[in-house]
Amino acid sequence: MLRNELIRLSEQEIIKLGVPVSSKGFYYLVYAVVFAVEIGLRKIYDRIAYLNDVTKESVEKCIRNCVIKAWQSQKCGYMRTICQNGKRPTNGEVIALISTRIRLERDSGF
Repeated sequence: MLRNELIRLSEQEIIKLGVPVSSKGFYYLVYAVVFAVEIGLRKIYDRIAYLNDVTKESVEKCIRNCVIKAWQSQKCGYMRTICQNGKRPTNGEVIALISTRIRLERDSGF
């Protein structure tokens, strides 16, 4: 799968969750998913921080704010259906969920 296609799929899945595109961390979350699909979950925040010349704490906070906004939005029904315990998912859970969905889609050939 080409990176551009991976980015497009990531954006679509993140928008389905109700994350506002205008949020500062939207593209941090997109690249977190892309990196998770490509290389796994290790040191994602470090890589994104390096590419954007910010701290990894800033990346984590911006992604967390996106997840919180999505959880609180009117579109959060989709996110609530994927959360088994009814609690807001963590950044890692959201990244893992989206990257797994994309990986499964890619591997199944759809």
